[in-house]
Amino acid sequence: MNAPLPARVKALTAAGLAHLIADGAGSRLGCCGRSGCLIVFVDTSRNGRRHFCSVRCANAVNISRYRARHRQSG
Repeated sequence: MNAPLPARVKALTAAGLAHLIADGAGSRLGCCGRSGCLIVFVDTSRNGRRHFCSVRCANAVNISRYRARHRQSG
């Protein structure tokens, strides 16, 4: 364990992804649905229908949709 911390984090992340894919859960990998967000995540929800990496991104999209609807109707 003489490797620097970034190298160890990369190795553990790669091993975790390999394990996830080997177990058949590769379909649970997703990209955030917010425009401009490049975060990739593992969907741990029960139904596997998560679209955003975080509540913050989900809220940003919902707020922009809400404002767009009110601009069109008003």
